[in-house]
Amino acid sequence: MSTLSRTLRTLTLSVAVLLICLAALAGVARASTPALSAAGRANLEATLEAQMAKYQVPGAVVGMWFPDIGTWVAGSGEADTGSGAAPRPTDSVRIGSVTKSFTATAVLQLVDRKQLALGDQLSKYVPWVPGARRVTVRHLLNMTSGFYNFTDDQAFWDRYLADPTATWRPRQLVRIATAHPAVFPPGREYMYCNTNYILLGMIIERVTGKTARQVITNRIVRRLDLEHTRFPKATTVTLPAPYMHGYMPADGEPSGSANLQDISLYSPSAFWTAGAMVSTVGDLRIWLRAVATGRLLSKRMHAAQLRFSTPNTASYGLGVMNAGVAFGHSGEVPGYNSSMYYLPSLNATSVTLINRYPSSIEGAADQINFALIGAMAGDPNRRRGSTYADPIVDGLMTER
Repeated sequence: MSTLSRTLRTLTLSVAVLLICLAALAGVARASTPALSAAGRANLEATLEAQMAKYQVPGAVVGMWFPDIGTWVAGSGEADTGSGAAPRPTDSVRIGSVTKSFTATAVLQLVDRKQLALGDQLSKYVPWVPGARRVTVRHLLNMTSGFYNFTDDQAFWDRYLADPTATWRPRQLVRIATAHPAVFPPGREYMYCNTNYILLGMIIERVTGKTARQVITNRIVRRLDLEHTRFPKATTVTLPAPYMHGYMPADGEPSGSANLQDISLYSPSAFWTAGAMVSTVGDLRIWLRAVATGRLLSKRMHAAQLRFSTPNTASYGLGVMNAGVAFGHSGEVPGYNSSMYYLPSLNATSVTLINRYPSSIEGAADQINFALIGAMAGDPNRRRGSTYADPIVDGLMTER
């Protein structure tokens, strides 16, 4: 046998052994997440059913990935009350303020590229806003700008509900806010405010020369291969099929009413970079892991995003909510309520999407999500190694 033949044979055997080893390792990796027990699955199903009944939610899609316990991805109830069709894990929903985590990450990417700084004044980019010289990019990101929240203006909702398909310009939304006096001086306090994230969208466009939709799509959605995630155009009132229909109380009914009307189709422009995006439970799992690991950011910006130290609260970083034992974001827009959280102590991800908003309380999806986390893993506060030792789940529910 020639030296070349012996060499080729040796290489062939080495590759074969390597492939066998890799296959074995892959099998171990797959086996590392145990199958969820029948009792565990039944407990989750019962918990979800009880929570949906409590908040009178027509339909829900849930995804829970707990490496030491198991995985549960399921739909429950009705995605469409007209046809009775059941929700599917592949159903699209409007994710509301979860959009803010995308917007914030896009801004932090610009900081990484040295195209702007967290300490830049708003007046550098949107000079016509009253008080813009006193507000910084960081104030907008961590909800300490003091601007009035435009979605607290009843006239906005009256106009929106009169024609949900009408398109809105970002400047219109900001002018609604600036028609009201500032709530407090910039940097002094924390207040959850959608106006901040509309302004961040305007900054993205001013800095890049592209639409915020293009920037978020190209630099986040496509980079992570989020196949079912969209930042829809202002004129796109439909949802990509399949989708869960969204419901809200019928005209004149209180927020907790069981008498619901379909409000699935409307222009996302009324919420834009504060709440316009559409996604699925599977894509949100990928997205939340990217946020948790800082995949799209430098180490410095990742640390800044997860620094929960704003005045008057520890529940908000830079486009990320802190629930003590978990971090992520929730979202509420007409017809839809979303909740996605990562639990560092368990390396676990939990996403709950429901097709009703408003409900009898703010944050119904958060309440359901954390009830399911409790059913899956017990009390996460008692787990050793939690990154955030000061659980403030109740505060998260009331501060939205």
